[in-house]
Parts: sequence; C-alpha cells; structure tokens
Amino acid sequence: MVSVSVRSKSAQRFLIAGLGGIAPVIVSLVAIDLQVLMLNVTLFAVLGYLLRVLALFSIGGLMGWLHKKEVEPLKLFYIGIAAPALISSAINGHNMPLPQAPADAASAVNWIPLPGAHAQPALAADEPKRYTLPPETPGQGVLRGLLARTPKNIWFVVAGSHPTREAAQKQAGELRAKGQAADVYLPTAGNPSFTVVTAAHLTQDEARAQREWGLLHGLPKNTYLWTFPQH
Repeated sequence: MVSVSVRSKSAQRFLIAGLGGIAPVIVSLVAIDLQVLMLNVTLFAVLGYLLRVLALFSIGGLMGWLHKKEVEPLKLFYIGIAAPALISSAINGHNMPLPQAPADAASAVNWIPLPGAHAQPALAADEPKRYTLPPETPGQGVLRGLLARTPKNIWFVVAGSHPTREAAQKQAGELRAKGQAADVYLPTAGNPSFTVVTAAHLTQDEARAQREWGLLHGLPKNTYLWTFPQH
C-alpha cells in the first residue's frame, strides 16, 4: 500500500509539473509559433509541434518528480515551468522573425554573379504563378514544428509591377526575348499588382546579388525584392 501511495504521489507530481512545462508553449504559440505553423500547415509540421509539447511536458514533469518533498500543487506547477520556459526562450531567440516588408531595392550589396540561380521554370504566358513558400521536405516540416524554424529562401526578384495581367505578360515576354527568366505572378494580399518575377525562392542575400547581376544584364532599374508571405 505504501509503495502504491508513493507511486501515486510521484505520478501526481509529474503530471502537475508537466502541465506547468507546457505553459510556455501556450504563450509561445500565441506570440510566435502559430504564425510559423500557419505559413503552411502540414502533417509533419504538426507532428513536430506535438513532439515539442511532449518534450516540454516531460521535462517539466521530470523537474516536479525530482522534488520529492514538494506536495503543494501550485509550487509544483511553477517548478515545472522553469526549465521549459528557458528552452522555449532559447528557441524563440534563435529564430529570426519573418520579414515585414520588401527590401529596399536600392540597398547596397556586393556583386555576386548568380546567372539563373533558383529561377523557376517558365510556364506558358497565359498561366501566371502564385507566390508560395519553397518546397519543404518531411524533415524540414518536423523541424519547423519542433523548433519554430522559418524558411530563409522566401525572397523573389521582381522586375515590374503592373495593374493588368496583359501588361505583365508583355514585359515578361520582352525579358525572355533578352535571355532573362521571367514569370508572371498573380496579385497577393501584400501586393495587389501583377508582378514579373525573374528569380524565386532565394535567401535575402542571394536575391540582392541576383538583382545586381540582373541590372547588369538588362533588368529595369526599378527592379526590387519581394518577400513572401507578407503579414
């Protein structure tokens, strides 16, 4: 009977402290994680997030279980919070926030020739593309959910913005005639124009370098960088 009672109390300490361990997850979910998860809800991203919740619950529960003399539920809850809160802060501090606005097209950058880097294959002129996140492997999806990692290659080089699809298609055709990759993209909530994109799914540094290379090879001077998603 004594052994059963001890095990019951240990399990109770583990459970209460474990609940404290996932308290930082709730705060982080509202502040950061939901934004990252909603970029692209996939089974692997959700699985990664559940693994994170389970890990923090276990760590919090372990801390409560080790405090064998503590029986007050509120204190056990606080004990469970401490280590997971530090881990959550470290994860969130390591991750860069999603960019909030397009990069300044005139910003200085060292010239690095990247001919054709990451340019998407052209579709037919009457098939505009949509701004999307880069393809994600199952492992990347799990890491995104587990560590709230945001993709870095979400930048596009935009050679022009137009009020109509026809105008965008005309510019894209002219650029292709000059040997430039060019695709028409549909408007988004963050950019209401039809845009002509010459390179997609780059990191910010790659996009800047690709813009500079393109300016030397016939792109318009007002070519700018755009990041997706905007929010």
